[in-house]
Amino acid sequence: MGNYPKAFAVGFGIVGLGYALMLTTVPTEEQLYEKLSPELKKQYELVKSDQARRQAISDVLRQAAADPEPMWIKKKDDGTKKQ
Repeated sequence: MGNYPKAFAVGFGIVGLGYALMLTTVPTEEQLYEKLSPELKKQYELVKSDQARRQAISDVLRQAAADPEPMWIKKKDDGTKKQ
């Protein structure tokens, strides 16, 4: 029974060492961006803008799906129903 605490201590030590190494060696997103060439930075910005556009469309669709009333019944200017 005396070997279990020692085994847990060694295991936690190995995991802690791995986590510390990861924190010191893995660059942040900003550091990676700074290392990119100008062409890759341009491509990165295009991808980010496309993702933002897709997210905006997704948000509009999610909001429309949550509303039980059809879109064609609502007025565009003040949001009231046609009668």
